[in-house]
Amino acid sequence: MIAFGATGIHHPLGLATTIPIYLLCALVVAWRLGFAAAVIASLCATVCLDFFCTEPMYALRVTSMQDITALSSFACVSLLASHLSNKVQRTGRALKQQEQQQRLLYQLSCDAHLLDWRAPIGLPLCMLVEQAFHLSGVGIWNASTETFSFSGNAGDTRETLRAAFMARSNFDLDHRPDSVRILHFAARPIGAIVLCGHQLDPLAVSAIANLVASTLERARALKAEVLAESDKFSEQLRSAVLDGLAHAAKTPLTTIAISSAGLIEIGGLTPIQRELVDLIDGQTSRLSALTDKLLRTNRLELHELKLHRAPINLTELLNTTSSEIGPELDPTRLRTNLTHQSQRIQADPELLSMAFLQVLENALKYSPSSTEVLVSTAFTPETVTVSIHNQGSYIPAEERELIFRRFYRSRAVEHRASGTGVGLSASLRAVEAHGGRIWAESDPATGTTFHIALPLTGDTP
Repeated sequence: MIAFGATGIHHPLGLATTIPIYLLCALVVAWRLGFAAAVIASLCATVCLDFFCTEPMYALRVTSMQDITALSSFACVSLLASHLSNKVQRTGRALKQQEQQQRLLYQLSCDAHLLDWRAPIGLPLCMLVEQAFHLSGVGIWNASTETFSFSGNAGDTRETLRAAFMARSNFDLDHRPDSVRILHFAARPIGAIVLCGHQLDPLAVSAIANLVASTLERARALKAEVLAESDKFSEQLRSAVLDGLAHAAKTPLTTIAISSAGLIEIGGLTPIQRELVDLIDGQTSRLSALTDKLLRTNRLELHELKLHRAPINLTELLNTTSSEIGPELDPTRLRTNLTHQSQRIQADPELLSMAFLQVLENALKYSPSSTEVLVSTAFTPETVTVSIHNQGSYIPAEERELIFRRFYRSRAVEHRASGTGVGLSASLRAVEAHGGRIWAESDPATGTTFHIALPLTGDTP
């Protein structure tokens, strides 16, 4: 500025010629040094124009209104141009930062997909995020497994993340540059994450949280899929083994039954010998019934099952099924409350009777011998629901679907009564084969109720 002013002393350029030169200098300062330096440069340029280029010369005094207007316009234009230049610079820096963050997010996404989902994924994922964005620490709370993983200096954030997850609250810490975000997958909260010591914008923080949530859910889904395949293979193997054993046991069981019956027919047994033979005969019948149940269960695979539907009276079927219960379970405890006793449905009587029998036996087996088991029916225009209620038994909510899995037995009752864990799974497949559904409701105070809903077809005679 002083150089241009000195030039104006020896070679007067005039105000109109000098103003663009000074404006150009102010723009260069704004471009290279920022808005604060541009403001100072603009003020200096205005003073120089007043001192070197306006009358009276070499004095900070303006007498002409035209010069006042020119200097004021220059000052305004210079400041405005400097502001716009600084704004463009800030925008450019922000775009460059966003571009850099997008590249880092893309690289993080690629690295996250390479993680070994068969091993615990929390710590490797924390380390990836920390290294990718140069953070001082990362912590992840996984709600599905209730585990906490961290890297860097995020080891003291466990309770913070748990509290944030319970409150479903995102927040940024005031005393340090840390951010806490809830991890969501398909609008379902699955955990929380903390990013320590970052200089990221809120959009980038949310993007990291979404990427971490997707990675955790992907690992969980892959593990669940492998576990399901493993369970399916294990069940097929168990079924094959049990099927083979059941078939192999039929012949010796038949031989034992015939032999015990022959001993009784021969006669001449002492009372003790007769008691032992009766015991052998009873246990043989029990083993034979168990093998029959295993064989029928194995045939209940839906792709093998063929229904032989016929119009049946539901009340008569329930009464017939009740009569098949052995005396060891005391069928006299059954009480019925059946409506529309003449109602007929289209079903496979043998298969449906087996489903009812298993639920009735369970209701008697797992309830106190002094209580009654109530059997009732309820009709709607589309379905009939058979409800079997017993007292004194309780199934926790988390087990009410598991009890229909093959070979599953609740820990609460596995020592109270004998069983194989195949009965309810057979009932489930039999009911589903008819297009119905079976479920359990349970309460510690009132007991357990099994509901069997079947499509209602046929007319009332």
